Amino acid sequence: FEWHPSIIFITCFVTMFATVIAVTKDLPDIEGDKANNIETFATRLGVKNVSLLAVSMLLLNYVMAVGFALKFSSHFNVPVMIGAHALLALVLVLRSAKLGAAGYTQTAVNSFYRWIWNLFYAEYLLFPLF
Repeated sequence: FEWHPSIIFITCFVTMFATVIAVTKDLPDIEGDKANNIETFATRLGVKNVSLLAVSMLLLNYVMAVGFALKFSSHFNVPVMIGAHALLALVLVLRSAKLGAAGYTQTAVNSFYRWIWNLFYAEYLLFPLF
């Protein structure tokens, strides 16, 4: 039995993304958690630190996707895979900058968290094109 590079790619990519979602899932609830003395990753480290950790992990994920495309170029549509992940990484950076510019307000945090899910869904929509 041999794993196809596309299966290895999507498994690694989605696992990292699931980790990011798990790390950021408490961001939208941080005010309520603080008010009720509920200790979470977000209340311990703060919104800024958790969001920067999440962005770093996802950017690493997008770099890994480009690396996969280059290393296994015979198995992937290289221009689409690199272009799509570069674009998704750019969206992530812009959404992160927007969060920071808004001062990490609750509204901005909620929007940022929704965008993490949008990027996750985008990967599933794009995967058949790779």
